[in-house]
Amino acid sequence: MKTILSSSLLCLLSVGTLLAQTKSSADAVTPIDRPGYWEVSTDYRTNGTAIRYFNADQQLIHQEVHSNKLVKLTKNNVRRLNATMTKVTRNQLQPANVKTVNLPISNEDPRIVHDRNRLMNAERRASTADIMARVVPAADGYEAFLKVFIYNPHEERLRIEILNSKGYSVCQEFSNSYQRYYRFNLSSMPAGDYRVQIYKTSGKKPAFDNLVSLSRKPAQTLWSMKSEMPLGARTDSLISEKD
Repeated sequence: MKTILSSSLLCLLSVGTLLAQTKSSADAVTPIDRPGYWEVSTDYRTNGTAIRYFNADQQLIHQEVHSNKLVKLTKNNVRRLNATMTKVTRNQLQPANVKTVNLPISNEDPRIVHDRNRLMNAERRASTADIMARVVPAADGYEAFLKVFIYNPHEERLRIEILNSKGYSVCQEFSNSYQRYYRFNLSSMPAGDYRVQIYKTSGKKPAFDNLVSLSRKPAQTLWSMKSEMPLGARTDSLISEKD
């Protein structure tokens, strides 16, 4: 980065397109006001913010780096930087103790990100897609689990139930998240058929109905999926099956 001083005005140049952002206290400050100036530079390539202090001859006399942090030039932070600049020029080296926030994953304007997410959520809610679910049985020794992945585009209130062969509910959960993963522990349940049902509050019939069979052998638990297809829902792969 090349710094050009004209009168006492520091012109700031960006390195790359929005990859580095630099702000300085040299703007509208004369040597009489302060024998030097500070500079705050955030570089998204190195994920850090550097605070540099220069003397009146533009020589670097002190620097501190805040990894994965962003320094906002609030009135309080500017006051702290000015005070530290004065001490640094007197060889009293100490950190500025500025308030920092976590550095965003990217330097994209948060307002643009917010608007884009809002439009995507509105498009999802306005779509004609229905809920989708997938049941993935898992076993480890005598332990038995049912993983249930749910995609709920309209964020409807859902009731997730697991019924035994007699029709009694052994597990129940409620959700209105547009995407959710559940892990039901059936290790204490006996062998037999179990039905995974998902109900909408607006419907009396399940929007999803899947039948699985649990069998047990010495030190081993086995699951088998029934050929019965879900009602009114697809069993597309929704989410990774990893926990």
